Order: sequence, then structure tokens, then C-alpha cells
Amino acid sequence: MPTGYTTDIYNGKEVTFKDFALNCARAFGACVMQRDDPADEKPKLQPVESYHTKALKKLGKFKKPSEIQFKAFIKKELASNKRIIKEKRALEKAYSEMIENAAKWTPPTTEHEALKDFMIKQLVESKQWDCGLDHYENQLVSLSAMTYNDYIEKKRKEYTFNFKYHEEHLIKDIDLIKQRNKWIQDLQNSL
Repeated sequence: MPTGYTTDIYNGKEVTFKDFALNCARAFGACVMQRDDPADEKPKLQPVESYHTKALKKLGKFKKPSEIQFKAFIKKELASNKRIIKEKRALEKAYSEMIENAAKWTPPTTEHEALKDFMIKQLVESKQWDCGLDHYENQLVSLSAMTYNDYIEKKRKEYTFNFKYHEEHLIKDIDLIKQRNKWIQDLQNSL
């Protein structure tokens, strides 16, 4: 039975060794960026550019946020945390009510007792994982205490982290693209 790489040979189509080798090369890592291209496209060199180049340009230089931005951030985050706390309390109530119903339920046979235990376990674990408020309540306290200067420092740290991240990954991306292009070029030169 032919594979996607040998179908043309199987069907009697004239295929050169070069075309066959280039088609098979699409299965290798150097051609990973062509994974969504049509299968008959031969390996091609990739432009030496990276998403991280665009991200660094977009970051530009650090811009100190305004007091208006700070106030908008605090208002938005406080509202978001309050909404999440309200939703989690409602969810906790729903889980508690269902736990109570499951605990009161009398299984029809001894064969159903494991089902009751399983239901209660699922509800208790979900309640434990889904209803935690500590983080959001701490956020309310932190946000209420945050000053404009704290906000500037927070934004500066975020900027620095993002800049370093994109800078580091840009170097790695460009090196990887060059390695892939060299692999493809070496292949094409050998054919």
C-alpha cells in the first residue's frame, strides 16, 4: 500500500529522484513551518524574521502610565475580582446543595453505593478546586492599597519581563530559522 510520499510512483506517475527527495523532506523538522502548505509544495527557505521582532517593535520604549490609566486599572480589577468572588460563592452554594442531596440519597441497591460515594467525591473535590476565594480576596486588599507609584513599578516590571522574553526568544528563533534554511539548502545542493 502506498504512502502519501509514494502514491505518485505507485500510480505510475513519472517522479524524479529530486522531486521524491524534496517531497519526503517535508516530513522533517526543517520544514515544520510548511506543515499547513499544500503537500505538493517543495521545501523552501523561510524568511529570517520572527514574531518576536514584531513584538519588540510593538513594545517600543517603556511609557509611564498616566494616573487616568491607573485609576481605570484599579476600577476594572476591583470589579473583576468582586464579580469572580460573587460567582465562586454562588458555585460553592450549588456544590454544597448537591453534596447535601447526594448525602441524603439512598441507593436502591448495594451495587449503587459506589455511585453515591463517587458522586460525593466528585462534588467535594470540585468544590475544593473551583471555589477558592483567597486569591481574589487578597487581590482586593492589594488593589485597594496600590498606589500610583506601585502601578508604575508593576508596569515597568511587566515591560522588562516581556522585553527580555522576546529578546531572548528572537535570538533563538533566528538561529533556528537559519539552521532550518541551511538544512534545506544543503539538501537542494546535494540533489
